[in-house]
Amino acid sequence: MEKIQNNLLSDTLNLVQLARETARIRGSQQQAEKLTPVVSQLKTLVTQQSAAMSSEPTGILAQDDFQSLLSIEKKAGSGMMADARERNQVILSMASGGMTDVDIARQMGMPRDEVRMVVNLASSNSRRII
Repeated sequence: MEKIQNNLLSDTLNLVQLARETARIRGSQQQAEKLTPVVSQLKTLVTQQSAAMSSEPTGILAQDDFQSLLSIEKKAGSGMMADARERNQVILSMASGGMTDVDIARQMGMPRDEVRMVVNLASSNSRRII
């Protein structure tokens, strides 16, 4: 069970819920009732996995330097740093440490596209200097 990514488990839950609601709307109450325990079990798994993931950072998230950066960002207030340069530097540090744009976006509480933009701009600027 540890190898299942949380987002895939959540997507599966959403898909089964959609199938159950579709069956209910189409008048197949028996099929909807068959899917109800599956939805219930998937909800339990998603909740358990989310709790486990949030309590125990692993990989780069568990490193002391990353935790220091994250604590600085959280102290800045309301999930965003007041200074955009500092925020962008944290993003670039995470990216250079090997974090994916999805993980960075989650940790920073910002859209994935914005993270990509910061990283892409920094890499294009470094190419111009060379």
